[in-house]
Amino acid sequence: MSILARNGQRSFKVPKENNRFLCWPSAKESQVLIDGNLAIFKSPGTPQWVIRLRHHARHEAIRAATEYTSEYTSEFAASRFAASRIGSNTRVELERSQLILGGHQPELFHPGVWFKNFLLAKIGQQTGSTSLHVIIDHDTARSDSLRVPSSSNAMSNGRTHRQYFQKSVPLPIRMDSQPRMSWHATRTQFSSSEAWQETKRQISESLESCGLETSILVERSRLLETCIRDCVNFSDAFSRFRHLIELDNGIHNLEVPLGRLCQEPAFGMFVHHCVRNAEDLWLSYNECRTAYRERHGIRNPVQPVIELQRERHCIELPFWIYREGGEALVDRQRLWIAQGSGESLILCNHAVPDRRTITVELPLDESKLTSVWQDIADSGICIRPRALMTTMYLRCFVADLFVHGIGGGTYDELTDAIIARWLGIHQAPVYLTSSASLHLPLEDRSEESFDGDWLENLRELQLIRSAPERFLDRSLDPCRRLFEEHAQLLSKIPPRGNKRPWHQQMVQIKHRIEDAILDPKRLAFSNHERLLRERQQDKIRKSREYSFVLFEERDVVARLSKLADEAMDPQV
Repeated sequence: MSILARNGQRSFKVPKENNRFLCWPSAKESQVLIDGNLAIFKSPGTPQWVIRLRHHARHEAIRAATEYTSEYTSEFAASRFAASRIGSNTRVELERSQLILGGHQPELFHPGVWFKNFLLAKIGQQTGSTSLHVIIDHDTARSDSLRVPSSSNAMSNGRTHRQYFQKSVPLPIRMDSQPRMSWHATRTQFSSSEAWQETKRQISESLESCGLETSILVERSRLLETCIRDCVNFSDAFSRFRHLIELDNGIHNLEVPLGRLCQEPAFGMFVHHCVRNAEDLWLSYNECRTAYRERHGIRNPVQPVIELQRERHCIELPFWIYREGGEALVDRQRLWIAQGSGESLILCNHAVPDRRTITVELPLDESKLTSVWQDIADSGICIRPRALMTTMYLRCFVADLFVHGIGGGTYDELTDAIIARWLGIHQAPVYLTSSASLHLPLEDRSEESFDGDWLENLRELQLIRSAPERFLDRSLDPCRRLFEEHAQLLSKIPPRGNKRPWHQQMVQIKHRIEDAILDPKRLAFSNHERLLRERQQDKIRKSREYSFVLFEERDVVARLSKLADEAMDPQV
């Protein structure tokens, strides 16, 4: 972690070195952080509606997570899962447990993201807490390919060596004619077994060309096929696949899709509160966003989030609305609030009435909300939080400690401001930010030697441009005389206003020097091109972005477990 000098804000940097992690604050202080967060929600300054809603949300999260996890763990690892994490506790006892949360989209992410799940489990074990991974299943499924390293033989200086490059291998999670939908609306029924066999073949061939004989994708291909066959969508299929691997390796977290939590009454009450107080939320959100942008000098209009809009008598709130089933599919769009009857407000997907394809009436009377919220879910209409509202809900209403990745950990500085201003929780709950870098075991050269050569070459090129006379071979009489002539001219720089003749002489000498150093100049640029190629090779070999399914299972699990141990105890 670094501190930005101009404003004192923290700036998280991804560790680039192999087998390194970031965790801030220190994970070994997890219980202290949990206790501090619990004190916030016991404080008389925390609004009572927040405390009441938090009680319901936690109850529903545990129930939904245990039900979701039991759908597929009974056959594989249910007994071990129960013995290791739940033990003999009743559900009531489990609901009283401390909750450690993390979350991510259900894509086949890189090991740096996977590290959070190992850390969740480790924190849960050491603090006696229940660890829960929330699947963010309403984001658009854009990750429909995997970046895979490959190599071929190349000749250099009469020797054969590996030349690395990267391939993009498609994942057959949708037909070419289908638009990208949310993860939970991306159906497995459109994916064929033959297409997955081709994907597996391409990835296996690429990895084998790099000397990598085994990978999770190959070793666990039958498990992946089973998960795809047994699940309706790829959110569940990919998440189940990863989770079962975790359980087999002693990583015992509960899992639940955010979509399931959003169908529960507690989330409905959260949305209801947002809608009834739409004006205050709109103003707080935008003003906190503006202050954040000014603090960090951000000019891009879409960063860190898009400004909420107003049109006519409608106001935009930071939620999504779409239809995943029912009458017809409607893609994810911004949520607008319009005035309904005197006893309700309208939730819709456009400010202009004629352009609305989804319209929902939400009663102002909270006692009628539960049945209406269930009807909304049954009709296939999805109301989901955007990024900042997702972490606000999970941090303030479900978790006792939330574990972020670097992106979320950076942007939740803005969420903290909205929590303080709009929710009235003046000290936002503390969260952990964590990530890690793991490289595939590809053939490598010495990093120290490469970095030294690269920096030396850059300095050499800079000197060729700024002080070419240094490269004259003064053992040769013509070059020595040229060097002396240049030095003499430099010693007689005329005063300002009389430099024109002197400048013309200097330009002529520079041209003569350029002609005299052609050979060292060509060599320096040749070395630069060679080192540039090596640098590109180095980036391919040391990329931290390769999916966890490209790693050998025993190796990547052992490395991530070791990093999680180190995070909890730096002496390990």
